[in-house]
Amino acid sequence: MKQIYNNLIFSIVLFAFLCNSQINFANNKDEDSKFKINFNGFVNSEVSYDTRQVVAGRHGNILLYPAPENFDPDGNDINDNPDLAYFAMTSRLWTSIHGPDILGAKSYAHVEGDFMGTVPDNFHHLRLRHAFIRLNWDNSEIVAGQYWHPLFITTCFPGVINFGASVPIHVLNRAPQLRFTYKFESLSFIGTVLTHSDFAATGHDGPNTKYTRNSGVPESFFQTMFSGDILTTGASIGYMTLMPRTETPNGYKTNETMESLMGNLFFKLDFPSLSIKTQGIYGENMTHLVMLGGYGETDYIDESREIRGYSGIRTMSLWTDVETTGNNWRFGLFGGYTQNLGSEKEITGEHWGRGTNIEYVYRIAPRISRIYDNLSLNLEIIYDVAAYGEPDNKFMFEESKEISNIRTLLTMRYDF
Repeated sequence: MKQIYNNLIFSIVLFAFLCNSQINFANNKDEDSKFKINFNGFVNSEVSYDTRQVVAGRHGNILLYPAPENFDPDGNDINDNPDLAYFAMTSRLWTSIHGPDILGAKSYAHVEGDFMGTVPDNFHHLRLRHAFIRLNWDNSEIVAGQYWHPLFITTCFPGVINFGASVPIHVLNRAPQLRFTYKFESLSFIGTVLTHSDFAATGHDGPNTKYTRNSGVPESFFQTMFSGDILTTGASIGYMTLMPRTETPNGYKTNETMESLMGNLFFKLDFPSLSIKTQGIYGENMTHLVMLGGYGETDYIDESREIRGYSGIRTMSLWTDVETTGNNWRFGLFGGYTQNLGSEKEITGEHWGRGTNIEYVYRIAPRISRIYDNLSLNLEIIYDVAAYGEPDNKFMFEESKEISNIRTLLTMRYDF
């Protein structure tokens, strides 16, 4: 525990020192300097109470769904027990740099971190969230570095209070990437190639970037978006290739790959006092997006060498978020549903994924915020249901049992 707090203090001091050094560097330049450096962030204090144990990341902070039943010898459900947690690790710091024009484009850089860590054992450690360069011309833009995954639409994602943007119903992923955008009046056409970092695909060695690295093929996306005064809408489609193994269990080379498609459709309506957002997502093997699904080994291609093929477990989700946009009071309601749609082929070997024993999850979450200048007080009630069952070899379910949880979340956030 002492080591955790020491790391937290060191991370804060180091980050503040670096940012302050950059600010001082900018202030010491001539008045006509073309650099403008800003230091911003927020401190977020959160307390949550769950009516039963949950499946979650970062010691309960990133809520996924209720934990399944787990009976002791007397028939008591061990997971039918509340959970209370207090967090401050979602607090965030960032530096934004507006620089001189380069190649006729406005230049910008952004570095951002929080204290969530990258794995469960190092929560409270400083973590890189974003680090990217942006070059912006009149009709086009290039982004290079770590930024939101293309399926995370920055103008259309759930405005919930709970950290995680309502995973596993909505995606959550940041990745190293190269993104090109071309704008034609109200239309934008976006192409992105990316690899994996903190949000990595899973396999026989657990979550690991090597599955994409070994394939030699970047994850690729194409997206189109219309942005009007009231309506924002668009669609995305992407393709991912993994090479789960380069060596079979008995020592032979294999280059079999797991290939998957994924995409979304999204809509947003902005009225003077109300915002309505909705999105549908479909794909297979989307665990790196913190969603249900995964993939597994199919029948042998070469049994003597233990070479197998792969098949993905498909997932769909649909959500809607409605929120008022007042200056002092804001009210919101999130509703979403995600379902495991199974595999096209039978999975007869190992499988890897998230919630592969879950048929569907749905969530209803009302929220209210009171805003005082830079300070906001927030309350959110999250009702979750997960339907657990025993899937067949195609990960389809004949029957399942619903398990529910209610999370009450209170936060106090100060932006600066």
